[in-house]
Amino acid sequence: MSRPAIDPAPAALASRYEDVLWAENTFEVDPEALESARARAGRGWGVGALAVADNEMLLVRQGEQWLFPGGMLEAGETPAAGAAREVREETGIDVHIDGLAAIAEQTFTDGRESFVFHFAAFDATAESHEVTADPGLEDEPIHDVAWHESLPENAYDRDLYVRLLDRKRGGI
Repeated sequence: MSRPAIDPAPAALASRYEDVLWAENTFEVDPEALESARARAGRGWGVGALAVADNEMLLVRQGEQWLFPGGMLEAGETPAAGAAREVREETGIDVHIDGLAAIAEQTFTDGRESFVFHFAAFDATAESHEVTADPGLEDEPIHDVAWHESLPENAYDRDLYVRLLDRKRGGI
């Protein structure tokens, strides 16, 4: 798959919205995971959304970690449209994108090599509460989709998620 036609610089994307949080993290992974992540990141931006309805947040579980629904931006998509598509593909729920919540600059390293990946996290309002019984696309490792009143301990990038949730809802 090719890179999106529009692949904005992080500062350019953030300038289109108000009150965007910035997060920088380093994730240490083994060499095989580094190459897998690098291959995905070569496709461009990652996008996803913090979707909320009835005081609950929508999360997907991959392996042992819970995270916001999201994935890779496709060619010709805007980041906001990509985030809405990813939520729908992974959960079966349509969302209204309310704005850009954060840009995460994620450095992946195996101790010898590293690369930087950008992920745009949008605020979204879910149009329903009915999740799909068959989450994700056929080749995606999504094991569960669920609504949560509080953030699970095994949430991915927990510090960023806590900041986003505190800002959006005054704490969960």
